[in-house]
Amino acid sequence: MIVSWAQPPVAQAAPLCRTLDQHQVCVLKITRSAKYYWEYRAVVKIDDTRRPMGRYNCRTSEYVSREGKHISDDMATQVICSLFKQ
Repeated sequence: MIVSWAQPPVAQAAPLCRTLDQHQVCVLKITRSAKYYWEYRAVVKIDDTRRPMGRYNCRTSEYVSREGKHISDDMATQVICSLFKQ
C-alpha cells in the first residue's frame, strides 16, 4: 500500500487588470481598511512597473505612498475605486 502525502495545489487569485488611458493597471494584492471603509491598501503594477504597498483613498481619489507622498487623480486609484462602487 502506497500513501501519498502530496499537498493539493494552493489556489492563487489572478491579478485583476484593467486598461486605462493606454496603460495596463493590475491589482496584485488588495485589502480594505476596517476602520476607514473607503480606503484600500494595495500592491499595483502599472505597465510592468510594480508599485509597493500603498493606501488608496476613494473619498479623495488619491494615492498615498509609504513615504507619505500624496498623489491626487492617480490612475491606479481610479481602477481600484471603480471596482468597488455600489
